[in-house]
Amino acid sequence: MYRRLLVPLDGSRLAETVLPVAARLGKACGATVFLLHVLERGAPAAVHGERHLRARDEAEAYLAEIASGLRAQGVSVETHAHEVPEGHVPRSIAAHADEEGADLIVLCTHGSGGVHQILFGSVAQQVLSAGNVPVLLTRPPHDGQTPAFQPLRILVPLDRSAFAEKALQPAVDLARLLDASIHLVTVVPTVSTTTGELQAVAQGLPTTTRATLDLQEEETRDYLEGVAERLRSEGVTVSTEVRRGDIPAALADEAAEPDVGLVVLATHGRAGVRAAFAGSVAARLLDRTHVPMVLLRLGER
Repeated sequence: MYRRLLVPLDGSRLAETVLPVAARLGKACGATVFLLHVLERGAPAAVHGERHLRARDEAEAYLAEIASGLRAQGVSVETHAHEVPEGHVPRSIAAHADEEGADLIVLCTHGSGGVHQILFGSVAQQVLSAGNVPVLLTRPPHDGQTPAFQPLRILVPLDRSAFAEKALQPAVDLARLLDASIHLVTVVPTVSTTTGELQAVAQGLPTTTRATLDLQEEETRDYLEGVAERLRSEGVTVSTEVRRGDIPAALADEAAEPDVGLVVLATHGRAGVRAAFAGSVAARLLDRTHVPMVLLRLGER
């Protein structure tokens, strides 16, 4: 499934928080971890409060040190420091992913400037929108300690659409590699958490809307069980849950469960990182959780 994992590093300890995830996936898949540093044209002297790598020999020495540590863990590693300074680092990362045949790009959001900025105006969104290579995003650990990447359950949010279900097979592949189970979740809004056109209807006809949403909850339980049975027939351990309320908040509650260690979600990368449901679920969910998230850029509906 994953044979080459591209890991861009800028020399900061924050960027290095992706390494446990890359190492775990690399060993599980038998994949090569490709460490990349792109020299930035006019780079600042510091990044994330630390010294910035601004020379190729400095970057090569840094990558060699990181590679040595990963190889000691039994991970296959290659390194590359891009020689020509780039004015557009995300575009260069995407180009390297194509050139190297990467199956997955592993990035830390860094958290500076807010997740909205990171996803919609910075590296992750631009890398994701440049092609079809999935991006695995991690958040910096809130306590400064990078935890081991050992997900017992993989959370897959669904909205009863065929588009959202495109995340199922990648999630199943990861579950098999990581010896994890799949947890399917759909969030049905309440009258007070409806959005868009339904919100206007709910304000005028709250009783009717409540009955409609209750019926939707019942139908959703049947839908999820149908999907789960299909996956179980393939030998996958699957659990399901229907939650009520605000979609990102409810999904964040699910992601906060102790055994959930990964989220897999389909997105529309070319129009910005929009989730499979109305609104910016991917960005809003990532803003509320520190669980790593695989975003699959699958184009427009």
